[in-house]
Order: sequence, then C-alpha cells, then structure tokens
Amino acid sequence: MKKLTLLLLVTVFVSPVVSGQSHTPGNGGPDPANIPVPTAPTAPPAGAPMLPFHFGTRPVPPLGQKFGNVAAVAFTLEGHLLVFNRNAQIEMVEYDATGTNALRVFNPNIAINPHALRIDRYGNIWATDAYWNVLWKLNPKGEVLMMLGKRGENGAWNDAAWNGMFNQPLDIAFDPDDNFYVVQGHGGTSPPEDCSFCTTYPYAVRPDRHAVAAKPPVVQGSDPRIMKFDKNGRFMTSASLAHPTGPFATIHTVVMSPTGELWIGDRNAKKLIVFDRNLKRLREIQQSYLTCGLFVDAQGGLWMSAGMEGMVFKLDWNGKILGWFGKWGNKPDSNDIGEAHQLAVSKDLKTVYVADSINARVLKIDRD
Repeated sequence: MKKLTLLLLVTVFVSPVVSGQSHTPGNGGPDPANIPVPTAPTAPPAGAPMLPFHFGTRPVPPLGQKFGNVAAVAFTLEGHLLVFNRNAQIEMVEYDATGTNALRVFNPNIAINPHALRIDRYGNIWATDAYWNVLWKLNPKGEVLMMLGKRGENGAWNDAAWNGMFNQPLDIAFDPDDNFYVVQGHGGTSPPEDCSFCTTYPYAVRPDRHAVAAKPPVVQGSDPRIMKFDKNGRFMTSASLAHPTGPFATIHTVVMSPTGELWIGDRNAKKLIVFDRNLKRLREIQQSYLTCGLFVDAQGGLWMSAGMEGMVFKLDWNGKILGWFGKWGNKPDSNDIGEAHQLAVSKDLKTVYVADSINARVLKIDRD
C-alpha cells in the first residue's frame, strides 16, 4: 500500500468584505428552503427496471477524520477516485482504483462550500466553491493553474463585458476545443439558516457565517446562467437561465454530450435544458425527478443523480429513463442515499460512486 501523503498546497480561508445587497428585478427572489429534506422515499419510475447491483466497500475517510458532506466524486485519468467533501481538513482525497486505499489528502480548506469536481482530458482537476464564487483549475498534482472569480464577491451582470465574478458557480463542462462552460445559480441559498451541512465544519459553526457569506453586493444565486470561456479562461459568451416567475433557478449541473450538445440540469424545476456550443437554446426535457447531477460515461452514456430523491438513473439522449437504483434514507447504518449530489462512473461501467451530501459519505455501487 502506498503511504498516505498530506499536501498543504493552498489555504484560502479569508473573510470577504461585507457589503449591502439588492434584489434583482424580474425574478422571484431567493428560495429560503431550496429543497426540504424528505421524510419518506420517493417512488421509483414506473415501467423502468431497477438495474442489478450490489454495494461495495465504501471509501473510508483518512487521517482519523470523518467526511464532511460529500459534494462530488471524479476519476483521474489513471482511474483513481477523487473525493471533494466539506471537512476542511481533508477536502480533497485521492484513493486508488478500488476506492479503498487513500493515497493522499491535498488542498485542505481550498473552499468553504465545495460543490463540483471534474477532470479534463489532460488530467487537470477543476473545482468550484459555490458560496465564495470561485472556480479552480489544478494540475494533476493539485497545484493551482488558474482561479476565476473573486473570492466572496459578486456583482451585477453586464452583457457588454464580464465583470470577472461568478454568482454561485456550480459545475463545469468541456468541449473538444478545450473551451469550458460554467453554470451558476443555487436558488439564492447562501446558506439558509438550516443548512449547516452546506459548508465546511469550521465555517458552519461561525456565528457570523451568514453576515460573511450572504451579503455580497448582489443577492447570491440571483443570476442563474451558463457561461462559456476559452481554454485560457477568457470569457466568450453567456446565456441567462432565469425563470420568468418564482424563486431563482438552481442550475446545478452541466455535461457535454457525445454530439457536442450541452445538457444542463435545472434541479428544482426537474428539467434538462439543451444548448449548442454557441449557447443557443435547443430544447427542454421535463423530468419527474430532481436533475441534480449529470455524468457521461466512457461509452457516451448519460447518467443522472436525483439529489434528495435518493436515486441514480441511466438515461438515453432523449431523456428517457432506461434503469435506476437507489433509495432515499438518512440512517447511518444503511446503504440508503440522503442526497445523490453528484456521481461518477468507472471506465468499464462496472462501478458507480455517489457523493451523498446529506449522509456525509461516498457510496460504491458495483453493477451486476
């Protein structure tokens, strides 16, 4: 077994400037509850089979720690598992291909709200901090190559020129030309009073956490949109994803399809929105479940995790459910899923890892 290493590459926990905030006109404002925690499992889809599977051995948190709520999982080019979670001391953990041996802990405290984790075709690691409004690009060693956004800040949108700030960046996707796409907007939560699990442990217990993170110049989550950047991080274009009425949209996930379309999950609306690479809206596909996390496997198949509905779905590229597994639950001694926040599928399609942000664990599902 390789010796576990702890790499203290960056420490970025500093308090942003507190400013006043104003609401964005033409939208319904923040959704204080966002999504309530369920009290019972959601019914599985009628007419779609449960995929055969069994639970494998879960990744164990290293260094005697416990996971914070697990936001995302991803595979390196070598097939190692990466876990991005909300315990500031072990925020990024790399495991071997079995998911049982922790190889290293790196970049502790890089984010107060770890959200997305993606790997590009060069092995670079991309991560978002949804509450401090930044996107990180790291090399495979975990060293910082690029940071976009301004920590703890946002600003009013200007169609003429990007202001250099995000407003709750949630996920990243890449096209064949190495342009990348960022979706933003978490429904205005920043964080709600009952959302201590949304942030890292040290931040969650701060008595001033709402004053620190909830009052930048513009309401957090008030500008849901997708943004396109070139490979060097130069802003190219964007498209708004605001709802005409009701609370701010939660634009939770994005992937690039094998045919070059961008598939976006509007989570609370239970909707998939499809754009071309120029950010022209092509179509919408209404779903019956929360469109929380999307993943494209090595054979071009589409997977979706359904957040607090506790299920994972295999979809076709028309949005039809082909199969499913999982059940909601919050008992620590069970294999139920509190929130299927994000997921990752191994190259051989035999293993699915689910980031459970409520039960604070990573589930390993081996397909039979």
